[in-house]
Amino acid sequence: MPWLRLFVLLFVVILALPAMPATSVEAASLKDQISAAKERQASLSESIAKSEKLVAQLKQDEQQTSQAITATKNELQNIRADIVAVRARVKKVEARIERIKQRHRQLVDEQRQTDYTLSLLEQELAHGEADLKARREALSQRLAEAYRAESTTIIDQVFTATSFSDALTETSNNLAFGDQDAQLSAQIQQDQQALDSLRLLTTSTRLRTDQLRRDTEDTWSQVATLKRQLKAAKKRLVRLEKRKEAAWERQKAQLASILTNKKQVQAAAAAMRATRSRLQSRVRSLMAAAQARATRTFGGIRAGSGSGQLAWPASGTVSQGYGCTSYPLYGPRGGCAHFHDGIDIAGNGGSAIKASADGVVMLAGYNPYEGSNAAIIVVIAHGNGISTLYAHMRSVAVSAGQTVRRGQTIGYMGSTGNSTGNHLHFEVWSGGDWIPVNPYAYLN
Repeated sequence: MPWLRLFVLLFVVILALPAMPATSVEAASLKDQISAAKERQASLSESIAKSEKLVAQLKQDEQQTSQAITATKNELQNIRADIVAVRARVKKVEARIERIKQRHRQLVDEQRQTDYTLSLLEQELAHGEADLKARREALSQRLAEAYRAESTTIIDQVFTATSFSDALTETSNNLAFGDQDAQLSAQIQQDQQALDSLRLLTTSTRLRTDQLRRDTEDTWSQVATLKRQLKAAKKRLVRLEKRKEAAWERQKAQLASILTNKKQVQAAAAAMRATRSRLQSRVRSLMAAAQARATRTFGGIRAGSGSGQLAWPASGTVSQGYGCTSYPLYGPRGGCAHFHDGIDIAGNGGSAIKASADGVVMLAGYNPYEGSNAAIIVVIAHGNGISTLYAHMRSVAVSAGQTVRRGQTIGYMGSTGNSTGNHLHFEVWSGGDWIPVNPYAYLN
């Protein structure tokens, strides 16, 4: 009977359905791509963080270098600059700029690698989106096919099939479409969300790399500016060195005209040492009381406290600094055949000489131990063991025992005593034994 035949056929079909293999649509390749993209994204984040740290270091280096150059330029504007210290600072600035250049090269290399990794990530995302698009199209075709199948009954499909095997296959496939399509749709949605998240991160990463590139360009532009500023400072330093050298040559020429032979030089040097020793003894006898008074009155200067405690006593050019010198009249010290215990400031005769800090005048007038060719000097106690000496004045404007304030005129520049022209010989002493120290450690 026809209806019995149909019933048996449908029963067989139904029994056969669970044994039929379902069509699995996996996205293993896309999952691998997404996994690889996530790894690249993590690598990019580390690389960008490293680049951002380099940029921060560069900016800090540039700021410090700019401040150092500014300080150098400001000091070079002052003709009393310590040329040795400025030269050392210039070398440090050059080293800073070289370090900035090295970090910039490192940053450029890091960004080049970041751009390469980012391009690979973008390619992987593009491939993933293309794969996802193909799977959507496949799902659409499957849904369309299912729609067409639904418009024909299962009985029609069985009776129109060319064989029983074809009927089973068609019926099994149509019945399995629902579950497979649901799984495929869910997987597509999940992969799309993953790709969207990665695309957002990639876009954010591209923005960060673009900003880093701009920062890198800015740092290189700043390096060029710093190099120009340093070049100008070095030119100024060369001019200042030439100016100092010219002043020193004038002093040596004047000295040569005074001392015509070696015996005269040796005799003058011995006389200077003897005079200094006697003056030192005299100052030592006055030091304790004057220092105590200065400390009580003004609080005193902190020994070894560094720059800024003392003001410059005169205007002019530093013709000779503190330390080793070729000047033959100075005695040996610190491993040098001749050592200059202070700094010489060459200036206009009659220009004002001012107290470097508040204090009590210990001596004022001619050096009592130099005979007929005595220099006019002023010695001031500032408290806490710090004292200053001002020598070769034309005249003084203070007297022993007087208190003075920082910046007060104490005398006028001249060339008295064993001098080589109008200048101020300025010394800073630390301690009760009259130990000359580098004035630049206290001058501002």
